[in-house]
Amino acid sequence: MLKNHLDSLIKLQMEYNIDKSSLHWRDDLKGILTTSIVSYVLFFGILLFNLINEARAIEIIESFVSKATQNPTRQVLLIAVAFSPLVESASGFGLAMIVIAPILIALGFDKYKAVLISLLSLTAVPWGALATGTVIGSNLTEYPLSKLGTGSAILSVPTFFYFSFLMVLVSGGFYALRKHFWEVILVSSSLSLAVWFFNYYVSVELAGVFGAIIALSVELLLIRITQKKATILGKLDSSSSIIRAMSAYILLIILLFITRTFPLLENNLKEILVLQLPKYDFTLPLLYAPGFYLLLVCIYVVFIYKVSTSMIKECIIKTVKQLIPVLLSTLVFVVMSQIMDKAGMTQILSSTAATFMGSTFIYISPIIGGLGGFLTGSNTGSNAMFMNLQLKTAQHLHMSPDLFAFAQNTSSSHLTMACPSRVVLATTIGKIPEHENQLLRTITLVGIGTLILLIVEVALWKMIL
Repeated sequence: MLKNHLDSLIKLQMEYNIDKSSLHWRDDLKGILTTSIVSYVLFFGILLFNLINEARAIEIIESFVSKATQNPTRQVLLIAVAFSPLVESASGFGLAMIVIAPILIALGFDKYKAVLISLLSLTAVPWGALATGTVIGSNLTEYPLSKLGTGSAILSVPTFFYFSFLMVLVSGGFYALRKHFWEVILVSSSLSLAVWFFNYYVSVELAGVFGAIIALSVELLLIRITQKKATILGKLDSSSSIIRAMSAYILLIILLFITRTFPLLENNLKEILVLQLPKYDFTLPLLYAPGFYLLLVCIYVVFIYKVSTSMIKECIIKTVKQLIPVLLSTLVFVVMSQIMDKAGMTQILSSTAATFMGSTFIYISPIIGGLGGFLTGSNTGSNAMFMNLQLKTAQHLHMSPDLFAFAQNTSSSHLTMACPSRVVLATTIGKIPEHENQLLRTITLVGIGTLILLIVEVALWKMIL
């Protein structure tokens, strides 16, 4: 059977008379163009983080949390469960981890626990960098973005609860979980519902940002209601400082919300300053893409914090250094995926998978996506490699591609936290290199639990459908 498939691949290559040099040249260029969509968002997203960090806005947020509540569990709910998805949705690249770990350590958490919680807090990766990975997965396969975002949101609901429970367990054990059980449920529910709502009704790019803001608001409200002495805004003299520190994210939300909810403005922005190369099916509306609004917010941060020219240069250099490895790896995966597709390899692989596994392949689908996320540490890279394979396998099986697409996007996202390179980065940030192996084992077990959860979800969803 396998020999027949290999013979088919050779026959397919001869039939289409593939000119390897021209094929690689065209795919390289198309890969670069596709990667430029990622770079447009990631560059300004990472730059925004670096500017905010240099302006010491993160320190203001840490101070605000410490004054708002002394309860470690509530600090975790505020910082890791609610605020981390906001940072990740705006910046991506796992930068939320770089923000969260130092804040938790400054609040008095054990370094190992702080680092582990910071990795577990990467729950909004499908919407990281304004959903860049999800957008790329949609673009490469021409699968509807709104449908992919909404389906991923539904499949992510149990994982939001799973990670929230784990973070609370790490911070305070079973006692903390029992004591704050319904609070964890409420905050996780608000995050889940908000992410689904904004995916379905507003914009996939905005879903993670809005979901995080709503979860953050819910937890702050609960603290204000239940802690008699802490009225937060009434008690804290730093309320104006926290609003100023959060103003960049608030401005980003306002700009993106306006441009995606008013059809006339949205249509005009899609037609002004548009880079188009029909030969390569490439379109990039410069004024509508999220990268443009991240640029505007970066300019806002420079003025409101009076960032010096030297600091701006340092932030740009730092951003470029952080960005280059991501873009290079993304480019490699995108080009490889396109070459495989044009050469007929994806077709043969999907056909072989369908033949040998049949309809049971749907249960393997989350494992493939998860493996991609674990190895690449990037939802974008994993989707570039495996999204097309997953959807073509669904075609061979004469099954709806929806569940395959949702499983790929969700599993690849939630397994990036277990990527060895991210674990190394986390231990470096926490200054605990001696715990690298221990952390890798722990987060890998968490990743296996995530895959089991997603496989069960896929099985239930298949039964319902």
